[in-house]
Amino acid sequence: MTKPNVFLITCTHAVHNSGNKIWIHGIGFVYLQGKIKVMTQAKKLIKKYGKEEASYELSSNENNDCVVRAITAAFDIDYVDAHHFCEHKLHRKPNQGTMTSLYLPKVKQAFGRKIKRMGRPGKYCKNYRYLTRDQKSKVERWSNAKQKWVTKRVIKQVEYKVSEFVKAHSEGRYLVVVKGHMFALIDGEIKGNWDDNQRLTRKVKSAYKVG
Repeated sequence: MTKPNVFLITCTHAVHNSGNKIWIHGIGFVYLQGKIKVMTQAKKLIKKYGKEEASYELSSNENNDCVVRAITAAFDIDYVDAHHFCEHKLHRKPNQGTMTSLYLPKVKQAFGRKIKRMGRPGKYCKNYRYLTRDQKSKVERWSNAKQKWVTKRVIKQVEYKVSEFVKAHSEGRYLVVVKGHMFALIDGEIKGNWDDNQRLTRKVKSAYKVG
């Protein structure tokens, strides 16, 4: 069997080109059978130290990694694997936040589990999801029949508070996004920053069910 050609790309300038073999100096991409595979920081450390030590090395030196930690908990995987996923699939840079609203909706499955964005589709933008709940309210409306203002009960859609979302989703695994932050919710227990289970009035911007 003929082995596929594998080339290490380590920068933007080609230094050798011979037939189908190309060597380029750059940031650790791997060229395999015409496809680019990314050698992420996580994969480099796994190769150097092994998975357990790589996880410790990364988690000890990371900041702004709430998405990495949420995925670690929600999928029950090693930190280093979640780090690789965020860097490769969500285009996260070391010590920087993650643009989950841009990239996570495109991911339908990871680590053997399905990922489903929750909420109803937007009327004009089918890719957007409105994650809301019913709320009974009273409104004052003019009645032509009675020729006066009357009080009517209506049901309107409002955003979940964290406490409300937790109560309504006490079973299963979820990735929950609030403004500027993400945490995991597993069978009604919040997994995130030390104070996430105290800041329960924050509004839930989006959520993903992990199957």
